[in-house]
Amino acid sequence: MVCIGFLVLCLLGGALAVPTADKRIVGGFPAESGDAPWMVSMRNSFNIHFCGGTLLNQRFVLTTAVCMSGRLSSTTMAVVGSRFLNTVAAPYYGLQTITHPQYNQNTLEFNVALFQTIQNIVFTTIVQPIQLEADYVDAGTRARFFGWGATGQDGSNSNALMTVNLNVLNNDACRNSLGADAMRVGTSSMCTLNREGQGLCVNDAGGALVFDGMAIGVASWKIPCATGRPDVFVRVSEIRNWVMSII
Repeated sequence: MVCIGFLVLCLLGGALAVPTADKRIVGGFPAESGDAPWMVSMRNSFNIHFCGGTLLNQRFVLTTAVCMSGRLSSTTMAVVGSRFLNTVAAPYYGLQTITHPQYNQNTLEFNVALFQTIQNIVFTTIVQPIQLEADYVDAGTRARFFGWGATGQDGSNSNALMTVNLNVLNNDACRNSLGADAMRVGTSSMCTLNREGQGLCVNDAGGALVFDGMAIGVASWKIPCATGRPDVFVRVSEIRNWVMSII
């Protein structure tokens, strides 16, 4: 339990310092305007980014259950429409959070939640929803991940939205790379890896892994930041039916 708690903290992080321009997804590069109009910054009542999210329609954002654990929806904001955390953008407060019924807080299987906003989110040229992939994505697929996370375990949020290319692994290869944590990779899991020095870090949880314009994974957990071991996502094809039944 101590190990698992540490892993969750590694991905979520705590109170954050003022972000600096050079902090980003480990080994990533700045996203261009229009790259990710579905990207959401989940923020607390102090307007501090704590997780990513994915815009599904005018009322729902997909993120992780861990991100929303212990948080009041009414004091949580989904912020859309900007690549930069320090830019004034539209905040949408929450009405409710719906956690996947199979979510396991110990293994982080089915670690997803839906954040419903009080008001309709206004779509623009830079605010658009993304579709969820229904089919199983094979190993070897090269996908992109976006986030405002740090460059290292002791880093702070990136001001600019960053992106990184990651390769999908098969689950057996993922388990072989994770040692004692292999048992946490289950049917809902999808793993990625590129090389040491590239990957997810603090406050990247909840963001979407994207391939061919479709969301294929939701960032779930990591050990701890781009150390050469896989990042673990929730596989979208495993939770899509549940999502669609609600939104």
